[in-house]
Amino acid sequence: FYFYKKYQENKVKEQKIIAGTASAKFETLKNQIDPHFLFNSLNVLSSLIEENPDNAQKFTTSLSKIYRYVLEQKDKELVSVQEELAFAKTYMNLLKMRFENSVFYELPEESDPEAKVVPLSLQLLLENTIKHNVVSQQKPLHIKIFEDNGYLVVRNVLQKKEVLQDRRGVGLQNIVSRYAIITNRKVIAEQSEQYFTVKLPILTKQLEIMETISYDKAESSYYKAQRKVEEIKGFYGNL
Repeated sequence: FYFYKKYQENKVKEQKIIAGTASAKFETLKNQIDPHFLFNSLNVLSSLIEENPDNAQKFTTSLSKIYRYVLEQKDKELVSVQEELAFAKTYMNLLKMRFENSVFYELPEESDPEAKVVPLSLQLLLENTIKHNVVSQQKPLHIKIFEDNGYLVVRNVLQKKEVLQDRRGVGLQNIVSRYAIITNRKVIAEQSEQYFTVKLPILTKQLEIMETISYDKAESSYYKAQRKVEEIKGFYGNL
């Protein structure tokens, strides 16, 4: 009995370490978003000051509202698709202050209120489309966001900047890593001759802390570790 008890205690410690490591990694990835967003927004603002001082002033006012959303959402594991779409619309209107008729976007009108995604994922992906593609009146950038078979899809016309041709931004890798912690469903990135497409898994339920169940009922290692700890505690309570 003593041997079995020590064995189970070690299993509890092991599962706690797994859960703690996943939680710490997730926190690190979330904290990466804040300075990344601010740095890129200030770069846009500095360019806008030279090009159009009036729009620069409007940009600053709108940026404060958007940054408030960033601060509110970055500490969450999941947010509703509706919230993300509303934010994406505001963010794209902000970018259009600088690029005007060089950027066009299309968003879905409605979404399932229970549908959830990783917070600020759309902002990071939209930011990457601007960063990695040519944006001009001669070559306007077209971006479309839509839902397809359990995924929230962001697709843009592919017109790569040569200097950034082989680089992947912080934004996409951040999203991939955060999804990997909370669900087994993968973020899909596809490139064709015409388009670059990223598909974000839409999750249907958020449990306490970081426990997420997706459409295919796949369970993350974090959730399994947490559940294992509770089962072992319950065993000793009954004993």
